[in-house]
Amino acid sequence: MNKRGEWWVLGVVVGAALSAGAVAEPLVQRNPTVVPHDQPYFKASVRNTELIFTEKNRAFAEHAAGIEQQLQPQYEASFGYRMDSPLYVGLISDNNQIANGFSTQIPLNRQINYVGGASAVDYFSTTSWLDTLLFHETAHNYQINAKDNVVSRTMHTILGNGTLMTPFIPAVLPNAFESSFMLEGNAVLNESRHGNGGRLYSGRFDALVHAQARAGHLTPERSYNQTYYFPYGETSYVLGSHYQYFLADNYGLDATNRYFKVRSRYWYFPFVTNAPLKTAIGNNFDNTFEQWRSHEEQQAARAVMSEGEPLLTSKFFAPLNSDEGDIFFLASPQNVRAPLHVVLDRNSGEFEQQRSSYLGGKLIRHEGETWSLASAYSTPWRIYQGLFSEGAHLNNDTRGQIIQGYTPADEPVYFDVASSYDQPRLYVGDTFYGQVNSSVEVRGDDLYYFTQEGATRTLYRNRTPLYQYQGYYGVIADVDSQGRVLFVANSEHGSTLYRVAGGQVSRVLAEDDIVAARLLDDDQVLAMAIQADHYGYYLKPLQPQAGSPYVRELRWDTEEGAGENLTTESAPQPLEMDRRYHSWTAMRYSGTDLSLSSYTEEDDDATPQDESDNHTLYNVQMRFADPLEQNEFSLFSYRDTDLTELAGAGYSNNQFFLIGGVKQYWVLDDQLDRETPPEEARDHGLSAELRLPFLQSGYWYSELAGTWYQDYHLDEREPLAGIWSLSRTARFGHSYLPNKHFGLSAYQVDDRDDMTSGGTLSLMTDLPAEFYLGARGQLSRSDAQVSQGLLRGVELAEAQDFIANDPSRIVIPALDDTYYAEKVTFGEASVSKVINLPWYSFKSPVSLRREALHLRYRHYDIDFGPGELELNQAIVGMDLELLLFHRSPLRFAFEYAYTDDDRITSEHSFQAVTSLAF
Repeated sequence: MNKRGEWWVLGVVVGAALSAGAVAEPLVQRNPTVVPHDQPYFKASVRNTELIFTEKNRAFAEHAAGIEQQLQPQYEASFGYRMDSPLYVGLISDNNQIANGFSTQIPLNRQINYVGGASAVDYFSTTSWLDTLLFHETAHNYQINAKDNVVSRTMHTILGNGTLMTPFIPAVLPNAFESSFMLEGNAVLNESRHGNGGRLYSGRFDALVHAQARAGHLTPERSYNQTYYFPYGETSYVLGSHYQYFLADNYGLDATNRYFKVRSRYWYFPFVTNAPLKTAIGNNFDNTFEQWRSHEEQQAARAVMSEGEPLLTSKFFAPLNSDEGDIFFLASPQNVRAPLHVVLDRNSGEFEQQRSSYLGGKLIRHEGETWSLASAYSTPWRIYQGLFSEGAHLNNDTRGQIIQGYTPADEPVYFDVASSYDQPRLYVGDTFYGQVNSSVEVRGDDLYYFTQEGATRTLYRNRTPLYQYQGYYGVIADVDSQGRVLFVANSEHGSTLYRVAGGQVSRVLAEDDIVAARLLDDDQVLAMAIQADHYGYYLKPLQPQAGSPYVRELRWDTEEGAGENLTTESAPQPLEMDRRYHSWTAMRYSGTDLSLSSYTEEDDDATPQDESDNHTLYNVQMRFADPLEQNEFSLFSYRDTDLTELAGAGYSNNQFFLIGGVKQYWVLDDQLDRETPPEEARDHGLSAELRLPFLQSGYWYSELAGTWYQDYHLDEREPLAGIWSLSRTARFGHSYLPNKHFGLSAYQVDDRDDMTSGGTLSLMTDLPAEFYLGARGQLSRSDAQVSQGLLRGVELAEAQDFIANDPSRIVIPALDDTYYAEKVTFGEASVSKVINLPWYSFKSPVSLRREALHLRYRHYDIDFGPGELELNQAIVGMDLELLLFHRSPLRFAFEYAYTDDDRITSEHSFQAVTSLAF
């Protein structure tokens, strides 16, 4: 959870460019929080919290209101302070069916909680999904909101919460620079201490920590950074939570939580770890990490791990499934290419592997077809859970249903997403069956599942209890021909496989790293083992022995630690529906974004007295937004590569099907070097954009857009453009570039009765060993009488423009000025190779995650009317994917370009850019 947290620190990005301008961006972005034309929202105040919820979610909001009354005083006491900004808690509608939630200070102090957690019921080891979100995400709010120093508090008083962030000093939100290892680990610690279970009770988490410990992977460099080592982003939650529990168990829960308040005192260098932890708990990070590593290695030494070469490996987890003939699932040995659709014949034991484009999830077979249980856009306006085809298209009959299987009468067995915000509500066909707390195994007319009552977990066949034990972690694995149920649960040193027969349980595998299994027959299973660098798949014979699920007892489960537990038995608080949420009136001051770059104005060979000059470019934006990010108002000022300074105001709204934005600008300082008199330049102008996304299904996306702007370079220039775009983009795992991409666009621009039309085409494919091949092209043709002075024709520019988002513009790196032509054709071929030589640092706030070499060849045919010009460019570059502040990625590219004609371009040019466009 909390994926959005990775971008907190990007409120400010400082980049260096030898030749770069402001990057063009749409005037309105699609909403990252809620879908367009969502259900109406209401709001209600509870303590210092404003709940934002739909009418359908009213009962859940009342439950959340009751939780907040107890949770916030407990967190204030434990974290050591009261938040200085109102907390906005969104309970988002079932138009947004995502098994996730996030907390952030940008645009406001808020948390966004999505329905959809029933699809991950086996992962979280909790009773209530909604409570898990509230406990986990609120911990993040207390971590990041802390400002225990006079500088941050003063700046907050002046500028608001999270308003000015720089990579150095001063920082309004010092803890926004903290590693996810500490943030997510602490949030899992707090999620697990309220009588609701939590991931600290998960044997799967224990098994992964032990596998990492045995492999020597418990190092600050690997743990503290968001690396591309397995298990990727999950590292912060798994390793971080166990480290945080070690601190809480040895130094106290409150002392562990108050680390974040102490850490916020270091506003002048918000990357320290030893000093604030020493102040908070009496010991520093280096010592405690080493103590924790030693403890985990001792525990890991007692664990029994799977040995030998696995039949197959995967870098991500996907549940196993089976029918009478096959075991089938998705696997990704590299996690940079499309996943493999794996089928194991239960009779012959033979594997079949075929690369596929399924969305990650459990595979379901029904009526001769295979589907993936997933969550994705089915239109540009709705995100649904259900069954998706290999092309990632939703089966509409399963919309809003987390399918578990089908009965012999062909009735679907499923969790209803909309009503499962708290706990999964199971349906058979249209009939409500009951509330459950695990995935369901469907065998003929029999249903097998777990329910949770407090700390007691009970296994059922239909409505008959078969077995119960103390714990929160238990996953149905399979049912054999004799009706014996196999399930995965805690072992003393991890996770293993058990079998229930006649009310008696036995352990059937000796290993402590088993996280899933499926039977080949009654005596043999395909077991999925979590290991240091991947999931391994093994064929294992069942070896029954005495044993039952291990009771994972945490400090707050004991009599001595019970006082630190927060009960979930809080009474719902009634809420009225008399306050509608209106995004316009909900806008609040959000923050100020600052970016800086260096621009080198090259020497003109025709004028010997000229010299190269360096100039500082800047871009400042002050933003106002509502908690659901449905609209935004901004004030901005920037200096472009013409060395012209502009300022203005902008507004965008993405609440409805048709989204739009507008910017009004004023020219503060005109430094344009041109023959036209200065009075012909515009001293203010307007830029506007409308976008209508109308297709988003599978990997396809299409939209119509219209743009209009008044160009400050010339008073008469007011291009009006219409654009249609269509693309199919598939990207899997942490692939560096799209694995498969096709993009097409067409546009027409009208300016002063001149018509410019054209289009673009882009293609990309991946190859083995992380090679990528790409091609793109653009054609723009104008019926204008070309004039350089009057700015008529197809515009040629060195970079995109911040105000004038003209689709017909042709960008030519190394261009020495802006030109206009009658017709321009551009084509590019590229090859990229990822190298993967990471360098992770614990002490430095900058690490290197991976590198790539790219070669590009570009060809331009330029028809100026009276004359034509051909340009060929050869480009070689090195791409560096940096990791800032241990968790925020930034791509940085160095390029050298050779151009075979220097009449309008530099023959040799170098540039460094902080973003890579495809």
